[in-house]
Amino acid sequence: MYEQMKLLRMETKKRENRHKPPLMSPDVVGTADFIFSKIPNHNGDSGELLLARRKTDAKDRYLVKHAFTDCACNEFVYTKLALGMEYSMPNAVLFQLSPGEKQPYFQTEYIIGEQYLDLLDSTPDFHTIREQAENWKQYFAFYGLYSLTGESDGLELLLANNHQIYRVDTTDAFPISCFQLDIAGIDRNIDGPSHKLKQLLLSCDLSSVLETLLCDSTLEYCLKKDADSRPLFLEPFARIQEIPGDYIDDFLNTLCYFYPDFIGDYFKRYLSALQDQCAIYWRERRESAHKSFPATAP
Repeated sequence: MYEQMKLLRMETKKRENRHKPPLMSPDVVGTADFIFSKIPNHNGDSGELLLARRKTDAKDRYLVKHAFTDCACNEFVYTKLALGMEYSMPNAVLFQLSPGEKQPYFQTEYIIGEQYLDLLDSTPDFHTIREQAENWKQYFAFYGLYSLTGESDGLELLLANNHQIYRVDTTDAFPISCFQLDIAGIDRNIDGPSHKLKQLLLSCDLSSVLETLLCDSTLEYCLKKDADSRPLFLEPFARIQEIPGDYIDDFLNTLCYFYPDFIGDYFKRYLSALQDQCAIYWRERRESAHKSFPATAP
């Protein structure tokens, strides 16, 4: 059944892409250019992970997720946003199934690779990060990103051998999941579930996409770690406002060569609403901090 859904999605996407120009993006690579291998004892919430090595350069490696329909979507959008805000994340690429691809690895057609990192510590605590990471201040910015994207699955950081911390494993971000993406794009009639999902996503109320209670509780957690962390936590709420629309349009356009076009339309609505609400939150929490600590007279 799941394989049949995959084939129906691919059939629909092929029709939808028919009138688009050829896909040319540095964020997309072909599966034929890589050798894939299973990673022993590396099976978590994202399913079985693979290691991809470029055939012409074995040092060009990616950690690959392919088992669920939401991993590529959410992690690609999250990565592009974070990189656009100049935060440290492994570069992400979408794998396009090459013509005649017969490697029996991929459980869905949605395949994302995150640049493989050589690590000093796979589970660094705050003390280790503070002492060894050159970009340790991003620790608190990552918690800001975590809360503004509505994550709830824990924040995973890695300490690489270049003494930088990186944020990874962001599938849980954003209010869209396998429940929606499994059925997206497989309809053959106007009353099917994908058409209803499209109507829902393109008309849903986005006036409260920022969960301020989650943001506030996460901010309190950061302040307990470091009383001076407020501006570092709030920084992503400011930086997301500065991401230009054409940058967002560009990576969503790439995403829509893989996912139904209406998924890109939904994210465009969602991110615009999120930018507006982050602006309000950033202003209010900065102002409340100034009121709590009034300036002393000279």
